Amino acid sequence: MDRYPNKHLSPLKDIKSEMKFDTSILDQLVKAKTSLCNEICREIRVERHDEIKSVFLNKRTISKESLCSWLEGVCSLLDAFCIPQLQSALERCEEQQEKIIKGQDTIIELQSQLIANREEELTCLKNSVKEELKTVQTTFQSEMKSYSAALSKPCSVTVSEKKLKAAFKSVAQKEDRNRNLIVYGIDESQDEHIATKVAEILQEIEEKPSLKDCCRIGRKLGDTPRPVKVCLNNSDMVQQILRKGRLLRAKAGYRAIYLCPDRSIDERRAYKKLVDEMKSKRSEEPDKFFLIKNGKVVSVPKDSRSAQGV
Repeated sequence: MDRYPNKHLSPLKDIKSEMKFDTSILDQLVKAKTSLCNEICREIRVERHDEIKSVFLNKRTISKESLCSWLEGVCSLLDAFCIPQLQSALERCEEQQEKIIKGQDTIIELQSQLIANREEELTCLKNSVKEELKTVQTTFQSEMKSYSAALSKPCSVTVSEKKLKAAFKSVAQKEDRNRNLIVYGIDESQDEHIATKVAEILQEIEEKPSLKDCCRIGRKLGDTPRPVKVCLNNSDMVQQILRKGRLLRAKAGYRAIYLCPDRSIDERRAYKKLVDEMKSKRSEEPDKFFLIKNGKVVSVPKDSRSAQGV
């Protein structure tokens, strides 16, 4: 015996109750319902499905057999298909609602973490600004003490106004240089995007600072690329990048890149002397490795360089 003997339900013979509700099942249910309603409309002589009323069904021209067949079809549609599929759809809606709620909880948690990270970054920035202000204040007080001491001496050795202005200018320039970084070895070309090149280099050492300005400095001499001056927001970030600059020596394509602080003319002269001294000692004692540390040339055995992170 067929599973659904009613002729109007024959399109549903392949549908199982455990199947998930989808558009194909919906199409088959609609076809079965349309077939059933079309037959009823023909028998009671109405045009639309919404015109099927009991007043038209309760006629002597409508056989008992037809009424039973129609009732069987409607009950089967409701009991075997419509209600189970609606229940399945409701369960899936509830599952999706739970997923949405969990997703919203995750978003709220991530937003909280983002706010916490921003607050932490803001605190670090405030501390950095305080340290810079403290440094400026200390330098200013030191210069003022020197100025006061000079005023207490005889007029012949009193600091002139020009020298005083030069001292203040020197302090301001030093504060500006502390926020700068000099990069050597970046290829130079016309219409170059130097900020992009600098950002790519810093990403190699896992640094993504905010770049206030990037520009070439010095005169162009032959094919030698000019150094690049990079301006950052604070001196702490400059020091952090300089400490990690040596990591570029192990990066393919970046071994010729050197990161240096922005030194004054006197500082560059002093540093050049240290470099010359280091080169001289390397040639005199090739079994040792010399480097510049804390303004002095120091040596370490070559076999202990990796252990000291040199």
